[in-house]
Amino acid sequence: MSVRPTFFPWHAFPRPALVLPVLLMLAACQMPFGKRDTAPVRPATPTVAQGPCVVLALPASGPYAPIGGKISRGAGLARQELAADGIKIRLETVNTEAPDWLSRLSALPPECAVVGGPLQARNYAQARSAGAVDQRAFFTFLPSLEQGDEGARAWRFFPSPQDQIDALISFATNDLNIRTYGAFYPTDAYGARMTGMLEQSLAGQNMVLHKASYDPADVSSWSTAVAPLINATQAEGSSTPVPQTAFEALFLPDSWKSMDMLTTSLLYNGEDRLVLLGTTLWEQSLSGKIVPNAEKYALAVFPGAWNAARAPRALQAPGNDFWVALGYDFTRFAVNLGLNSRLSAPEITARAGRAAQMIRAMAPITWDSAGVAHQQLFIFQASPTGMTPLDLGQFQQTRAAVLQRAALRMQGLPAVDAEGNPLVPGLPPAAGQAPDQSGTVQPGATPSALPLSSTPQPSYKLRLPTRR
Repeated sequence: MSVRPTFFPWHAFPRPALVLPVLLMLAACQMPFGKRDTAPVRPATPTVAQGPCVVLALPASGPYAPIGGKISRGAGLARQELAADGIKIRLETVNTEAPDWLSRLSALPPECAVVGGPLQARNYAQARSAGAVDQRAFFTFLPSLEQGDEGARAWRFFPSPQDQIDALISFATNDLNIRTYGAFYPTDAYGARMTGMLEQSLAGQNMVLHKASYDPADVSSWSTAVAPLINATQAEGSSTPVPQTAFEALFLPDSWKSMDMLTTSLLYNGEDRLVLLGTTLWEQSLSGKIVPNAEKYALAVFPGAWNAARAPRALQAPGNDFWVALGYDFTRFAVNLGLNSRLSAPEITARAGRAAQMIRAMAPITWDSAGVAHQQLFIFQASPTGMTPLDLGQFQQTRAAVLQRAALRMQGLPAVDAEGNPLVPGLPPAAGQAPDQSGTVQPGATPSALPLSSTPQPSYKLRLPTRR
């Protein structure tokens, strides 16, 4: 249907001075007065709502690609969960193994202001040298940053060696009331550095560290190297060493594969009472593995940032681990951070403190006023199926039983009955003993009330395995 143009009766206006105002009024109105000369209108492009932008700087190729893939998978799980809550995010991944990765990062819009990663120190050094850390907020997946950088040029979203030390001291001191510590460490850079951090932290609490080192390449020398720490004596006519150890907890900054020989070296000197403190190196060897004779390590503990038993629902499927949790937590954290540009360091630190108040998969991370991250790590134990979160009550009970068995030995009393069963209820078997099948002593019995047995006292003078 066509519309006939309507012409305005200009002659109705007796005064020409009124014509210009009327024309201006008509130009401002969009009334159907006929076809107007206008520029062609382009079809409207549907607008896609873009939410917060999160960038991951991770290796997508090379030896660390599997780890980068796990972090990305965790980020994807977080994105799906946020989308279900009505929050759509833009997730960008830059392959740090690509030669032009910094150029690709620079090409992203400024509102992609939060970067998770990199995962390797050399990539961080590249970003620092190129000035990328001054253009976007980097929350690195590194245990440490260059001196003076943390909280000033970049931040850390990863557990540090100091976090491990703090978790171990907190557990031993606060939960077990231990005030005396020792360290038996390998003469490599890692062992020396971790032991130095422990010594410095203990000194800050007016506690002294007794220490000795060993050659990691000469296994046969370990029992001799640890002897000064144990300072064992032998009664006349006895071949059983009686330890005179001046501490209750022993730090062992070595990999789990060395634990069998380390504990054997301690037993060779008569010592089986110590709480053994490991590092997160143990987690790498224990997670999902079978541990033969796990009861041998009943007093061994180590810190970790990932506790599957406390994982949110999105991460409870088999196969998820610390790296998946890292990607999941960082993505949610980055969205909470709410950055669309690189703010000043104090402003980013303040926002990080607020953004960390969320449901998380890893151990809680906080940032102090200087922007230094602190992660409150969980404590784990070895188990037949690898590792398990510490049950503090059970651990305290086991330790009390171990100390009671040691008290029996110190008094020359047997720790087992005639059938080889431990006399102390709930006690894991010592090396060479039969498993605990029954206890013949009522709870609360003192060593002096325990009956004498004709069973020979177990000897701790063990034959060391030859080096392979």
